[in-house]
Amino acid sequence: MTEHTPPQQRFDANLRSLKAGYAPLTQLALRKATVIHDTGGHGTRSTAPVPMNLGAWQFQQDIDKLVRTMTKAARLHPHHAMDTTDLLTGIIHNQTHLTNRHDFPALAELVDQAAVRLDRMLNPPPGTKMIGWCPQCGYELRCDPLELASGYKACDQCHTTHKIKDIHRTSMAMIAIGGARGTAASISRLLTPWGINIKANTISHWGSRNVINPVSTDETGSPIYLVWDVWQASNRTGRGRKTQP
Repeated sequence: MTEHTPPQQRFDANLRSLKAGYAPLTQLALRKATVIHDTGGHGTRSTAPVPMNLGAWQFQQDIDKLVRTMTKAARLHPHHAMDTTDLLTGIIHNQTHLTNRHDFPALAELVDQAAVRLDRMLNPPPGTKMIGWCPQCGYELRCDPLELASGYKACDQCHTTHKIKDIHRTSMAMIAIGGARGTAASISRLLTPWGINIKANTISHWGSRNVINPVSTDETGSPIYLVWDVWQASNRTGRGRKTQP
């Protein structure tokens, strides 16, 4: 596709790209780390695992929402059992319901952005790690080892420069709100894809020195720590700021 491709043709190609890439994206999002969430009710907890690839999980939710919006805008009447790829099939077959709308340019731009993000997620630049999203424009931020070591990242789209630590803080807040927690090993696996390299032994060492305190134990007696506490400790001690690809 080029900038000279007719809008309707580009829209069609982007819809088909989203449909073809949705299953691989789901596989990325389904990779889990065994951490625990507070449910907020009488001290009860849920053991539903948190996605190890939070970027893929969040993007999957974004695509689901976009597809539901397009389905409604196209005035389609899907069966309740239809999933996102089924809905995309219906949209592809009824594109004129959208291309004839006065807001089609804006809708097409959203679909174009989603297709670009999907391609970038499924075919990431080699030697980079996804650390979050640009607060200015929402573009995915990926860092190479030199950028991670410098502590700063310039957005490839809007060119705004951000502190990597600030981006990490926002990303960690996504899972900290629910009181996400886990063993040292599971938290280490959870943080690694975000360019936060904290070894399980380091987390356990912090626990033994009371740098962080366990909130409970699992069925084997291993200490359970809050993800947010681990991330905060990594910043206080200077650990976890650099990682290798």
